[in-house]
Amino acid sequence: MNDEDTPGAEEEGGDEDFGQEAEPQQSGGDIGLSGFLESIRRTSAWLNSIDRQFEPVRRQLRMVESTRRSILDAMGPANAAYRAALDTQRQYQAIAAPVLALQSELSAIHDWHSRINDVVRSVSLPRALLDQLAAAAGLFLPANLIGVDSEELHTILDLSEEDGLSLAWAPRTRIVKALLLLSTRNERYALLAEHRDDVLDDIDASLQIVTHPDLTGVVTLLRTATRTARASFAEGAQALAGNVLDTTLKRQGKAWIRRSFPQTTYPKAGHHGTITSALDEADGWGDLTLLQFKHYLVLAGMRNAFAPGDAQDTFNRHLGAHEASPDTYRPEFVLPAILLAHALLRALNQDLAHPDDQEAGA
Repeated sequence: MNDEDTPGAEEEGGDEDFGQEAEPQQSGGDIGLSGFLESIRRTSAWLNSIDRQFEPVRRQLRMVESTRRSILDAMGPANAAYRAALDTQRQYQAIAAPVLALQSELSAIHDWHSRINDVVRSVSLPRALLDQLAAAAGLFLPANLIGVDSEELHTILDLSEEDGLSLAWAPRTRIVKALLLLSTRNERYALLAEHRDDVLDDIDASLQIVTHPDLTGVVTLLRTATRTARASFAEGAQALAGNVLDTTLKRQGKAWIRRSFPQTTYPKAGHHGTITSALDEADGWGDLTLLQFKHYLVLAGMRNAFAPGDAQDTFNRHLGAHEASPDTYRPEFVLPAILLAHALLRALNQDLAHPDDQEAGA
């Protein structure tokens, strides 16, 4: 049994209809930033494909030029064969020139995309930029948080860590804003419980977006957890959501964290060590780039879920798995556990390459 399976040991080694939001790369007019960056990758792959298709044109031009030079060297410029070869070359160049010019224009567009991509990835996110982030929320925030102001964003980050939950993509904006008005964790947990069916409706709608083949199984299990919660079997729903979170973090989550925060050093490989390293290295989110903000928002609530220790006042997967008791299984932990697993699945669905993307880049 490894440290992750040892209880108490630190690990090593929107609107009401926001849930129907499409993935940025799948949307139409209102494309998200991740979709814009994905378009850069697809443009690059397309240009490479176009370049391969243009190669026969360039090869034919080189062959015609070589033939012309051979005739010129052997027979001189006045003979009929040379003049015929020269006419062929001119005609072929007249056909090929606009095609090759189009390739040049497409390359210029790709270069423009790349320059924007470089700028976006380098922009840091000190607290002073939160107003700009809120103003451009459609690019950098989950759909249910569009419309919140900069101070509310700061509060959401604090509450995520304090309460051990994620408010990314669910619940709906109205519930999120109501949570921000409350002063204690117990009040916020009580509000979530009061709106249980609305919260679960939002999660179920949001999970429809998660279509990556590698996530299909855990999505099915999390849907079972939401049905179990609706039936008021709280302990079963908490246990199932916790195991979905743990399994997904093992399979894809830790690699996603390292990709999302490449500037971080990770001295410990366990769940808690990886999560803590990423959150602490971001220095209370002050050193984030624009692209990392959404990832930090998803990750913030997970520290408590995998924290070591014998007792905790928020959902803790380890205690639930290895120290089962009425204290570690509480009704107020059910929705936070499901929200955490849901947010990780949404983030991974955006991050993982989809089969159709791979075909486009082949």
